[in-house]
Amino acid sequence: MHCDLCGGVTEYVPGGEGMRCPYCQDFRPLVVTGPVARRPVEALRGRRPVTVTDEHRVVCPRCATTSTPALLSSRCPACETPIVRELGGEVRPGALVPFAVDRRGAATALDAWAATLWFAPGSLGRMSDTAAMRAAFLPAWVFDLETVTRYQGRRGDHLYQVETGADGRRRQVRRTRWTYARGTVRRRFADVVVPGVRHLRTAALPAATVPFRAEYLSGVETARYTLAPDEALDRAKAMVRPRVRAACLADVGGDDRRLHSVVTTYPSIDGDLVLLPYWTGTYSLDGRTWRFTVDGVTGEVRGRRPYSAAKLTAPAVVLVVAVLVAVLVLLSR
Repeated sequence: MHCDLCGGVTEYVPGGEGMRCPYCQDFRPLVVTGPVARRPVEALRGRRPVTVTDEHRVVCPRCATTSTPALLSSRCPACETPIVRELGGEVRPGALVPFAVDRRGAATALDAWAATLWFAPGSLGRMSDTAAMRAAFLPAWVFDLETVTRYQGRRGDHLYQVETGADGRRRQVRRTRWTYARGTVRRRFADVVVPGVRHLRTAALPAATVPFRAEYLSGVETARYTLAPDEALDRAKAMVRPRVRAACLADVGGDDRRLHSVVTTYPSIDGDLVLLPYWTGTYSLDGRTWRFTVDGVTGEVRGRRPYSAAKLTAPAVVLVVAVLVAVLVLLSR
């Protein structure tokens, strides 16, 4: 990660697919080598999150400042030189999703999001002008699960019979004929994503992954996983459980169906630790600090937002709210 021209520490350029030296501006592209292969889940079991202690101290290669960063990669607190820790005792990421949105694109997405906020303070303006934004990789566990499910239940088929009521009128009555049902359903669930840290919110892999290389972490903050892989696997199984049950119900068939027992085994489970790209940061408004994230692939913005008390109490707004309340009252009668 050192520049071949001046010896400086090079940094990954989010959205640029390469490494740049901040001193001489030399740029070298990162070449993707080989496909991404998931690991058997046995290779992940029992690997607990690392508790950072004094033993994890690092020395800045430029100014020799000693620090104990909680992050896997960060910057020197004294001179801002990128620091990437050596991995030890924890699961090494097997893949990552490179940034597709650069800093300018993230700022544009942030301003576009701010422009859509109703009842926001007028001083919000261009949010990116006051926002402190940094690139970050957040860890997620990704699993591929092969499932074999044996079920027992009942299948209901509707029958329609013409009957004569006490009033002498003939009417069609629906009956259900129930029969015993059992079977075996095999399903494969790929790319089941479980966030590796509490504040990550994602339900799917946003894009194709590339093999992990430590160069991607230089200059980018990278959080350590706080959710152990064993716990993540339990959550992944819980996530596919409704889909397994739905597949069993579909296999039963009929007009109505019941499941009495569902037993699922997992002949094959592969998994890996994948790093996902985000722009994270804060902006200040009226003495308060607000956090946000911008997806490094899609540009989607998430975050808490301020409201203008003056706009919420404006006569026009109060009138609209009163009309809506009146309409709801009338509809509920």
